[in-house]
Amino acid sequence: MTHYYCTVLSKGYIHRGLILYNSLKKYDQDFHFFFICMDDEVNLLLERMTLDRAILLNMKQIEAQDPELAAIKSTCNDKEYIWSSKGSVFLYLFRNYSELNHIVWLDGDIEFYSDPEPIFGELRKCSILLTEERFVELDSGLNDIYGIFNTGLMGFEKNVNAINCIEWFRSKCIEWCYDRVEPGKWSDQMYVNNWPVMFDEVRIMKDIGVNVTAWNIQGADVSKVDKDIYINGERLVFYHYSGLKFMNYSEFDLCSYIDLPEDVKELIYKPYIEKYQNIINYVDGFIDSFYNGLNYKEHKYLNYYSLGGEGTND
Repeated sequence: MTHYYCTVLSKGYIHRGLILYNSLKKYDQDFHFFFICMDDEVNLLLERMTLDRAILLNMKQIEAQDPELAAIKSTCNDKEYIWSSKGSVFLYLFRNYSELNHIVWLDGDIEFYSDPEPIFGELRKCSILLTEERFVELDSGLNDIYGIFNTGLMGFEKNVNAINCIEWFRSKCIEWCYDRVEPGKWSDQMYVNNWPVMFDEVRIMKDIGVNVTAWNIQGADVSKVDKDIYINGERLVFYHYSGLKFMNYSEFDLCSYIDLPEDVKELIYKPYIEKYQNIINYVDGFIDSFYNGLNYKEHKYLNYYSLGGEGTND
């Protein structure tokens, strides 16, 4: 069965998106990836790369079918607009690609480490698939602020129940979807909290190797056996590098809001950064200096890492 994925790529996420794509080419034998390009520059770059399993769309195509989404664009930064657009993207794909019987959203800052079949094994049993944030016990109160579910992965089977859910989600995200905390609101995630009650056939992934993050890996036993990484004895399926900041060609903040254990840095983050630098070189071979990083002069590093050596910016 062909697997169908989608994400929205901005200029700042192009390198991560290509790492994600390459990791799927390694572990998924039959897939197509819908890349929705935030702007013409991203579209042009990916066209030049001729990615054989990618289907390129421009955000303008989504907006042409959803003028209500286009109308809020000026009120959002890129990240907020990507969150706001998710429901519109799902509906566009289902309406315009008759071969799609499902779609899986992946945030651009994800890398696969093994076969994604556990995701699709679960999706075949439901119509809506979610993963929990899995905040560690001391941080469990964060569910009330940032939501119960991490929307870096969302899976939908094409059926009436899922479409009803997506249409509701689209409407709420267009109404309000920002990177700030307000009572009962933050990004798109707080809207998802009640889906298991509101909609039928909602399934929550139990495989702890799916959607591993900086906060739910805290205190875990992380090991490497041959080429596979294990989290508390479960094979890592994909890691979600939320909070990673690309400052320039050689300097990174591995995660800007939580300390990372040393074994996690060594086994997961440092190999990722090496791939990141290789992708920078690859992208610059098509369009020189396509994106040079954030270069925040006042940025306070929490997990500083440089390919030229470690230190801090104190």
